[in-house]
Amino acid sequence: MSEEGAPSADRYLYGIVRAGAELPTGPDGVQGNALAIVESGAVAAVVTELADSGMLGTPEALQNHSVVLDELAEKQPVLPLAFGTVVPGDTDIAEEVLAPQAEAFAEALEQLSGCTQFTLRITFDRDAILREIVSGNPEVAELRERISGTSEDETRNERIRLGEIVVTTMESWRRTEAPPILEQIRSATVETAMREVGQAEDVAEVAVLVRRDAIDEFDSVIEELAEANRERMRFRLIGPQAPYDFVPEM
Repeated sequence: MSEEGAPSADRYLYGIVRAGAELPTGPDGVQGNALAIVESGAVAAVVTELADSGMLGTPEALQNHSVVLDELAEKQPVLPLAFGTVVPGDTDIAEEVLAPQAEAFAEALEQLSGCTQFTLRITFDRDAILREIVSGNPEVAELRERISGTSEDETRNERIRLGEIVVTTMESWRRTEAPPILEQIRSATVETAMREVGQAEDVAEVAVLVRRDAIDEFDSVIEELAEANRERMRFRLIGPQAPYDFVPEM
C-alpha cells in the first residue's frame, strides 16, 4: 500500500484470464516485480506494479512480458495484451478496464479454452536451393563462372543479375510449394494465421492454434513434412505459446 498522499504506482497489464486463475510461480514481471491478479466478476487482469513506466522499451522487458504470458497459457486460456500496456495508478482496473468488456472477454477465453499456439517458420535451405538453381539454369551457371575470382566492382552487373534470378526463382517456388504444405498443417489445427515473410528464402511463417489433446498428432504432421522436405527446406517450430495471433477483436 502506498503512503498516505503519495500517488499510486502505475500498473503494467499482461493479459486477461478467468477469475481464480493460477499465477505462474517462476517468472518475474517487468522490472522484476511480482505478479498480481485484479478480478471483476468472471474475468481478471494479470498485472505488475511499475517503479518507472518510462523504462519499458528494453529487450529484457519484452522477454519478461512474453515469458509471463507463455507460462500463464500453459495452465489456462489467456488473452494477451500488447507489450507496453500500462494503466495509471489511479485507474480502477476492475471497473474501468474489465467490467465494460467482461462478457466479451469471457466469451473469447471460452473460445481459446483447451488450445495453445505454435509458430512455424519454414525456409529454403539456401545452399541446396542455390545448387538446384545452378544445375537447372545455364544463365546462372555462366554468371557464377564470370563472377568467380573477381571483385564486386568488376562484376557488379553480373552479381545483380544473379541475385535477381535467385530471388525470382525462390519466390516462384514458394508460391507453388507452400500451399500444399500449409493445407496439411491446417488439417491438424483449429485455426491458422499467416504472417508476412521478409526474406527470399522464406517459404512460410504461420501461427497455428492447436487443441492440447491433439498436440501429438500435430507434432507428427510437422515431423512428416520436415522429413519429406529435408533436402530443400528447414522447419522451425516454436511453442507452445500464448495465443498472440488469435485474440478476437473486441
